[in-house]
Amino acid sequence: MYRRPAPLADRHILDGFDSGRPSLDAFLVDMARFNHQQGYARTTVIADGDLRVVAYHALCAGVISRDAAPRGVKAHGAPADIPVALLARLAVDRRHQGKGLGAALLQNVLLSVIAASERVAFRAVMVHALDDAAIGFYSRYGFRPARGLERTLLLPVQDIVASFSGVDPAG
Repeated sequence: MYRRPAPLADRHILDGFDSGRPSLDAFLVDMARFNHQQGYARTTVIADGDLRVVAYHALCAGVISRDAAPRGVKAHGAPADIPVALLARLAVDRRHQGKGLGAALLQNVLLSVIAASERVAFRAVMVHALDDAAIGFYSRYGFRPARGLERTLLLPVQDIVASFSGVDPAG
């Protein structure tokens, strides 16, 4: 049984998280709480019944240059730096992969961005994919490559809104 996505809290157990990607595991264990508390990135987790984290994502604000942004992200007259929501990390523990948790977390990110975009301007969600498998995952959900930035993908907010028409961002 999994709990609903929730903000990272002291009660969540991080020890033993193993996504198979050491950099993602180290971020969760070593940096996520600090970054969350200090306002550098907001981490959301899915935990099991014992509050052991089985999946997480970290989200923060960022920018991309107009020159690197694909159509749909930039418009005529766009500023030099275009505001984006940066999906800084997304990982699922190996023991829980293949159960739809990655897709559930991504949906949580996208709904959060829709809600936030009512008050803070974001043109897209941006992610720096770690490898070809991650590129494949994000591409299935409509993310497109940035120009000249290897493994950087974007999904325009207008596309997110269109895909969730009729879905309440508050959950």
